[in-house]
Amino acid sequence: MSMIFMPTEIQYGEGSSKNIGEIFSQKEFRNILIVTDKGVVNAGLLNNIVSGLKQNKINFKLFDEVEPDPNIKCVVDAKERYLMNDCDGILAVGGGSAIDTAKGMAVLVENPGDLMKFAGADNIPNELPFLVTVPTTCGTGSEVTNVTVITNNDNFKTPFISDYLIPDIAVLDPELLYTLPQGLVASTGMDALTHAIESYTNKTENWFSEIVGLKAIEDISKYIRPATMAGDHYSLAKMQYASTIAGISFKISRLGLVHAMSHPVSAIAKIPHGVANAILLPYVMAYNLIGDPYSHSDVAKALGVKMSGSTVKIATEGVKEVVNLNSQLKIPNSFKELGMAEESISLMIEDTMKSGNVAINSRKVNERDIQKIYELAYNGDSPLLISNLV
Repeated sequence: MSMIFMPTEIQYGEGSSKNIGEIFSQKEFRNILIVTDKGVVNAGLLNNIVSGLKQNKINFKLFDEVEPDPNIKCVVDAKERYLMNDCDGILAVGGGSAIDTAKGMAVLVENPGDLMKFAGADNIPNELPFLVTVPTTCGTGSEVTNVTVITNNDNFKTPFISDYLIPDIAVLDPELLYTLPQGLVASTGMDALTHAIESYTNKTENWFSEIVGLKAIEDISKYIRPATMAGDHYSLAKMQYASTIAGISFKISRLGLVHAMSHPVSAIAKIPHGVANAILLPYVMAYNLIGDPYSHSDVAKALGVKMSGSTVKIATEGVKEVVNLNSQLKIPNSFKELGMAEESISLMIEDTMKSGNVAINSRKVNERDIQKIYELAYNGDSPLLISNLV
């Protein structure tokens, strides 16, 4: 039996973030905490939001100390800021790190104690404070999901999964993306593409997830180049929309081996999550396609591959298309290029096998093959060499 539970209200449109003050006023919240990072603040992305809050007489305090891959201390600090100021609602503005921090601190506000005891699936006992999310990238998906990821004291990116983590309202304002640097458009866009591909190809089948996942792949393939290389406003708006529906897809169907492998890369080597996903994606696709060539053939067609031939051949062309896309978007070619230490791979393998995404990957996974994928991605070798594992 499949189930679709998507309670988040989504408000989408240029300038929509100006109405956030009205949202909190209508819901009768008067004292909120804004969770964000200094990059968002310095870029002026809060200006219209703050103006709207003031117009609606909403008091607010600012927590702008979010860092990439937020850790427990970051979450606890945000929670203390919330409680210290008697806040009654949360506004998360930023990428995945800001939204994940907001979700994590919301857990602690209503569920005191050690954050890690609430990790895993369905371990959060109490409902969380009212949460509005405003994504400022085109890749997180966290604005609509039931997941948050926090780095624990052992440097392991730990997932928390609960319907209580689903934001109440997501405000998608394309204007907040118009000044996003090329590199962030590319990396967050590839993160969204990875969300869509993994949710479509993994073993967790759901008809609705498949529909929105395939649509996200099609839109990202069409718009990520002009969004990145030209900063085209229409394309950026479409990328933001595609990122959110990719989030809806993986909220329902979860992810796969790319995310299982990329989380250790980000935690240990400090490589940005979207970049890690982009580098690993073609390798994992090449590895997985023999496990489900039909889904991977669908992905190839959604990516724009137009050719006839066997299902495996078409799926293989999809791998090549992702390689070409990474190159065109100037995504680094290898982990070595980014300074990752090769000796860290053994620890990354261990952390990969802890991920719940391994079990639902479209092909059975063993440690030897994970090592081979890491090694190929470390050196920037052709993903088609994965065929040696078949």
